[in-house]
Amino acid sequence: MDMTIVTRLVDAILADYADESKPNEHMFLYKQIKLAVDEKRYKDVINILEMLVERVPEDISAKTLLAYAYDSAGYPVKSIRLWEEICEAEPYIGEYSLTLAVAYLNQDWVQKALKQLKTTVDLIPDDRTAWELLVECSDDIEDTHEAKMNCFGAMYLLKEYGIESIKLNAFAFSFTILEDNDIADKYLTNIIDIMRNGELQTSYYEEVILRVLWEIDMAECYEFMPRVREMADNLSCISMDLAKGIKNVELNAELAALDVDFPEVICDIIDIINDGCNCDECKKGLISLECSILADHEGFRPELIRLSKEHPKLYALHSQFFDEAVSGVDRDKQINKRFRILSDDDIEPILRRADGSEINPVVETYRREGRKIGRNEMCPCGSGKKYKKCCGS
Repeated sequence: MDMTIVTRLVDAILADYADESKPNEHMFLYKQIKLAVDEKRYKDVINILEMLVERVPEDISAKTLLAYAYDSAGYPVKSIRLWEEICEAEPYIGEYSLTLAVAYLNQDWVQKALKQLKTTVDLIPDDRTAWELLVECSDDIEDTHEAKMNCFGAMYLLKEYGIESIKLNAFAFSFTILEDNDIADKYLTNIIDIMRNGELQTSYYEEVILRVLWEIDMAECYEFMPRVREMADNLSCISMDLAKGIKNVELNAELAALDVDFPEVICDIIDIINDGCNCDECKKGLISLECSILADHEGFRPELIRLSKEHPKLYALHSQFFDEAVSGVDRDKQINKRFRILSDDDIEPILRRADGSEINPVVETYRREGRKIGRNEMCPCGSGKKYKKCCGS
């Protein structure tokens, strides 16, 4: 339980009471709160504050402390109710309004947060965080028009105060990436310039870069990836999440180029492998696609060799099979093996050549005679062993 904010506020209140011009009883209670926090008696902290608020309901300092204490102790709704009372009593203090908005967001009460944030930016129009949260809320409820208006309005207003926002530039990039590449690139330039000042925490910058990555991937505008690399280079170190995100989007950029230059069968195989799905449908789909490559060995062999040279990262995703397919060793055996697996589920694959045309199977589909033998049944060959240890191994 983190009572850091409570401790800091109690210290400030006690310093204010040091002139002894205020009721001694209040000073005594705040000293008891301080002692309880230091001794980690958090229930006592809340009990004393509740008593103080009940005795002096107009004491905003006590209510503020209790709201923070509730939140630290895991009572967010109680905390919100107090912040609502505080904002009603002090409607012109923007910091209270922003705290309430953040509390709403922590509970995913986006509509309430949005309304409170509009009040907040009216009270403190030069607060970058409030504007960023307002745009984020508008975007979360998929009101793109309002989010866009809030974003560009906030950027213009904050500029008047000499304030730049890396997050607002990231939002502006997302709103313009499909409209005008030159303008979108300008916002990325702004982000890089702000990052070079290095005033904020690395985690803040990484959050922005991940958002830019997501927008690039969704819009398939991979020409912006060098700019993302430039952003990452401005960080002293990058997290595993960011490194993985950059790697995945760069891989998707290669996949997008692959769709233009290579046979559909190869592209489909790499898509399945890259997605990492292990469901039965994907597994059977992959086997069917492999059958196509094995069936048209002469057509696919030069394409696979070209793939290994032009896109080695993509080739490496399924290199074991691709190497076997290029060599052509035991090709009939490999096809038969895959047809047996598919026939167990009564699947008859549609085979396609490298040029996209359909072909008939180059080998007979395996058909089981009689019922399927269970793996733990005795082998019908008469060896006395279980089927899985004998002919079914």
